[in-house]
Amino acid sequence: MDRPTRIYVSGAVAAIALLFLAAVAMQSYVPIQAGHRGVMLRFGAAEKSVLTPGLHFIIPFVESVHSMPVSIQQQTFKEEAASKDLQTVTTHVAVNFSVVPAYCSWVYRHVGNIDMLTTNILTPAVNNIAKAVTAHYNAQDLVIQRDNVRNRIDKQITATLKPYHITVEAVNITNFAFSPEYSQAIENKQVAQQKALQATYDLQRIKVNAQQMVVQAQARAAAEITMAQADQKAQALRGKTLTPKLLVLAAIKKWDGRLPAYIGAGILPTLPLKTRAAARRPSLRINPSPPSR
Repeated sequence: MDRPTRIYVSGAVAAIALLFLAAVAMQSYVPIQAGHRGVMLRFGAAEKSVLTPGLHFIIPFVESVHSMPVSIQQQTFKEEAASKDLQTVTTHVAVNFSVVPAYCSWVYRHVGNIDMLTTNILTPAVNNIAKAVTAHYNAQDLVIQRDNVRNRIDKQITATLKPYHITVEAVNITNFAFSPEYSQAIENKQVAQQKALQATYDLQRIKVNAQQMVVQAQARAAAEITMAQADQKAQALRGKTLTPKLLVLAAIKKWDGRLPAYIGAGILPTLPLKTRAAARRPSLRINPSPPSR
């Protein structure tokens, strides 16, 4: 091999070596993102140590790292079950959960990654618990007591997942879906209740109108009675005022004691009977003493 060829081959080998070293260097550092933890794997077996977010050195081709999320994850489940009154109910449950960061290696060794955790642990647990809790309530009570149902499901899911080092952040029932026949029956019942309420309202309105008419009639009758009584009192007062005795007294009060120059009928005041009798009564006269002679 001549000198130029040896130089060319040496350069190619050096370049390959540099590329290999660069690849090894790149494989020697693994970044762990925020919200994740790293599970150290040595020849595929999970070590107990857990890597925190940041850049970590590993031995290339010997060690590797599995990144597991520890932030809050959400999974939605739909489970069909029978209620206490044997109605078919489809319960939609949303579960927010997270893996305890310090136990990521344990979860990976005993369960697997987050997908395997959801499929093998979380889904069966939620479905079984939803069925068990739903069976304790009638279909109508599931809707009315939604909070109680949710609390019972939440409590049981939390207790079931705790041994797997999974924290349940929240459980929400997003929907209860019933069979078409039961939904139609509920709708018919609501329509009947609305009609009954409307009939009750109409009857109450008729009663109120009738009561108002009675009150108005009573008021008119009372007003007429009051007016009649007032008219009777007025007539009585007028009859009392026009008695002859009162007319005479009124005339005497108005007479100034002088006789009119011309006398006609009805000019002189009429005196009462006692006055006339007194006028006809003879008066006592005293004879004057005879004149002295």
